[in-house]
Amino acid sequence: MSLSLLPSRRSMDSNSDGSSNSPDTLPDSRCESINPPQQPRKPIPRKGHTKSRRGCYNCKRRRIKCNERHPECNHCIKAGLRCEYPANIIQTTQRSPSSPSPQSMVNLRSTPGTFTMSDMRLFHHFLITAYPHLPVGGDKIWITVIPSFAHNYEYLIHSILALAASHLDAVSNANVAEEAISHRILAVQALNEALSVPSKSGCERDARMGAALALAFQSSHLQDGLAEFLTMVRGCNLIAMDGSLAHAESAFHAFREDGHLATMTSRLTTAAWSGVNQEDLDLAAMSLRDIERLNMTEWEKGFWDILVRTVDHAYDRPIDSYTTFVLLYNAPSRWTHDEFQSFIDPNNSVAQILLAHFIAIQAVLTPILVLERVGFQGIDAPTATLGWIEGIYKNVPHGMRHYAEWPRQVSRYPFMRFMGQKQLDFYD
Repeated sequence: MSLSLLPSRRSMDSNSDGSSNSPDTLPDSRCESINPPQQPRKPIPRKGHTKSRRGCYNCKRRRIKCNERHPECNHCIKAGLRCEYPANIIQTTQRSPSSPSPQSMVNLRSTPGTFTMSDMRLFHHFLITAYPHLPVGGDKIWITVIPSFAHNYEYLIHSILALAASHLDAVSNANVAEEAISHRILAVQALNEALSVPSKSGCERDARMGAALALAFQSSHLQDGLAEFLTMVRGCNLIAMDGSLAHAESAFHAFREDGHLATMTSRLTTAAWSGVNQEDLDLAAMSLRDIERLNMTEWEKGFWDILVRTVDHAYDRPIDSYTTFVLLYNAPSRWTHDEFQSFIDPNNSVAQILLAHFIAIQAVLTPILVLERVGFQGIDAPTATLGWIEGIYKNVPHGMRHYAEWPRQVSRYPFMRFMGQKQLDFYD
């Protein structure tokens, strides 16, 4: 029965004995025999049906009218379904003049939390300034695609806010470090829970990749973030290993290994650069030869070998050097869980010394790696990565500290030593 045909509460309460002379009250059999028959009521015209053209996927699939409420429509809330809208609908809604005021936007929910005005500021900071520079040339991924469905995945929205807070704290006096950690904790908890089951869609795989990548970038701003940085990088690689990036519809399709390396090869081929500091390469090679005498496991030895080849190629083969350097990020994802946990264990002095060299060599390769940021519209913020070397140096036994001496020297170099004026001019 249509609600328009039900009696109003006022007509139901018009007489205390429950009777009413309202035409909405249906007569019983006694009234029919006494009173003359009433004139038939005119039918109430039905309102025209307006088709929902901006509805969510679930309502379209169920062929019911969506109330188009964002971020979750009433039907999805009642049915306990995950509400998702087409990206173009979300973007149109955000651009609409009737968009909610900032004051009402604080009620937007990302299950199960409510966002504050401070969160909105962080989200804006992410879109304008703080999004990652990877995948190379992928700015639009972070400022249009990912935001269009971020509210559907708690771990993704909290990862974005965590990175934004750490970035803002690094470039300003906003003092939002506490918010950065709070969002990070929520993001990691939700992401771990999500990863316990296979993803159900390409959109969900992209959300997981985006969250892990944002958390990896945030880790680079944390003073003790080395282990978490490596863990998130490994997570990105493991997510990518299922082949999801090979699909053209994936937001991170450009991040597949062949596509990423092809872009960087093109840039390294055409860029005008003066090369890596030869003295730094000589010192790196000497230090790597020195640590060869350490008692390494097979997988640690493999990591050391990649470091050696990266430095060797950097003298005059930048493309080969970059391609080999990328393996330093990929190799740990192919190790067993126990091997990886041993590698990031602060008490594993051999692995810690290898990681100190990894960080130092990454800094030395700045003239090559800076080409990843060509066309990047965000703002690079200071990171804590070189500071991790000092922590490693102080943590290893006194008798082994000389193995980390060269990386420690690199961590104290002025930034201009890595860049060179030609690279700065090209980067600007």
